[in-house]
Amino acid sequence: MSGELTWAGYLDWLVGSVGTLTAVAERVAAERRYREDVGSIERALRRLRARGNAAGGKWGARLLQLFGMPDAVVRRVRFMGGYHSRFTDLPVPICEDLIRQWDRPPTTDSRSLHAWLLLARANVDLRRDDATSASEHLSQVELLLGGGDGEVDREAQVERLLVAAFIASRHDVGRVASLLDEIEPVFPKISPSDERACLFARFVDQRAYELHRRAPQGEETLQAAEALYLSIPTDDAPPFALCRRANGLAFVHHRRGDGARATELAQQAATFAGDGGHVRLRAMALSMLGRVAVDPELRRSARARALEISRRLDDELLRLRFDRKSPKPT
Repeated sequence: MSGELTWAGYLDWLVGSVGTLTAVAERVAAERRYREDVGSIERALRRLRARGNAAGGKWGARLLQLFGMPDAVVRRVRFMGGYHSRFTDLPVPICEDLIRQWDRPPTTDSRSLHAWLLLARANVDLRRDDATSASEHLSQVELLLGGGDGEVDREAQVERLLVAAFIASRHDVGRVASLLDEIEPVFPKISPSDERACLFARFVDQRAYELHRRAPQGEETLQAAEALYLSIPTDDAPPFALCRRANGLAFVHHRRGDGARATELAQQAATFAGDGGHVRLRAMALSMLGRVAVDPELRRSARARALEISRRLDDELLRLRFDRKSPKPT
């Protein structure tokens, strides 16, 4: 399903799934124990069809509760809301245009999908280095998710906490550990998938960053950080997770003074990012290479390429990250 979704398009999907509009009305009537007759419900659905992108009211809500959203729409909106998706490889203005196209009913009448759209807005806010607006969107996500415990809700909750922890790592470091602690028990409830693997890799990266920042620097800390990155599975892992693993290990070996191994791992990270089509992630791997490479010319060229990618993506957060001395997790 391409472009924006209207109530007419939603009802066309329902008719295609169930058979006829009358059959849809019959399902709704049965669900409601025939408090309204089928004919009345069918007339209400015909009125709903004409609402375009206006709020669906009680009948829109009833349809969404009973039938949910088309899988194609769910995938599209989750793609926009996930930081580790290739949506973040698009230039920021294009991301904003695409979010705006979907940020309206009937999509936003779905609680879960509305939460994912707000997550998409929070990630764009951060790419513009606007943590205040991002935090406001995350607060709305928290209210929307409430006690939701479906697969989509769990993944959205982890996404929210990861983004909140990243913001806290820059503005309120005392909250980071508790936010990450909230995430850990959720992972066993998420089915194995590329999404779970990417979320876990981001979680590990943030744990390791906190370890580097808070623990005394020495071999014990480096071993703990290395163990965290090695806990990211490699079997059938998506390129995003493999890149995060290699990039984190590169930093560990850099801290150990093993420049050759650090360089090799940073180059692997850049390759994994490229294999997955992750332009923004490749810039991060190149930035790491620009820190750890033994060859001064390789360091210079890698950093220049990373900065050029951030410029072409109109990504202020990337540019600021590359200008800082310490790598930041996300």
